[in-house]
Amino acid sequence: MEKPLSGAEVTRVTLVESAIRLFGERGYDAVSTRDIADLAAANIGSIAYHFGGKPGLRRACADYVIANVRSTLGTSFLKPTDNMSPADALACMEHSIGAFCHFWLANRESQHFVHFMLRELLDPGEVSELLYANWMKPMHMRFCLLFGLATGRDPCSEEVKIAVFSCVGQVFHFRVAKPLIMRRLDWDVMGPEETERLCKRLVMHVGALVAAYKGGA
Repeated sequence: MEKPLSGAEVTRVTLVESAIRLFGERGYDAVSTRDIADLAAANIGSIAYHFGGKPGLRRACADYVIANVRSTLGTSFLKPTDNMSPADALACMEHSIGAFCHFWLANRESQHFVHFMLRELLDPGEVSELLYANWMKPMHMRFCLLFGLATGRDPCSEEVKIAVFSCVGQVFHFRVAKPLIMRRLDWDVMGPEETERLCKRLVMHVGALVAAYKGGA
C-alpha cells in the first residue's frame, strides 16, 4: 500500500500538475506564477518554497512527466536481455507499446503531458535536454535493443532507429491529431471500445514491422 501524501507533498504535486497544464496550453513565458498558484489553489509563495521559483518548477514538470511515462512502461520493459529470445523481445515490445497506447490515448492527463512536451521539445534549452536525455534517448535505446533482438538487426543502426521511431511515433500521432483522426474514422467519441480497437491495431503494427525487418525487407 502506498504511503499517503502529506499536505506539503499534495501541494507540490498540485502545483506541478497545474504548471504542466498551463505551460502546455500557453507556453512557459505566457504563464505567471500567480496563474499557476491560482489554478492549484495554493499560496503563490509555495512555488518558491518547493521549487525555488518558476524555472525550478519547470524542471520539476519535466521530471514528473518522465516519471509517469517510465512507470507506464512497467517492469517488463526493463527485463534483462542476456537470454531473451526473438519471440520474448517482440512480446516485450508489444506489451510496452500496448501500455504506452493506453496511457497516451485513454488517460485524460496525458493530453496535458503531450502539450507540455511538444512545446518544450520545440524550444531548445535545459528542459528539452532533460526530456531528451532522461526520457526519449533511454526509452528509444531500449526499444532499439529489443527490436534488434527480435529481428537480428544491429540495434545501433540507422534503419533500426528509424523503425523504432515509427513504432513509438504512431502512438503520439493518434494523441496529437486525435480530433482529425476521430473525424476521419467517423467516431463521435473515443471511448473505451474505440481506444481498445485502436491500441490493438497499433500493437499489431509492431509485429508486422518486426516481421518485415526479420524477413529482410
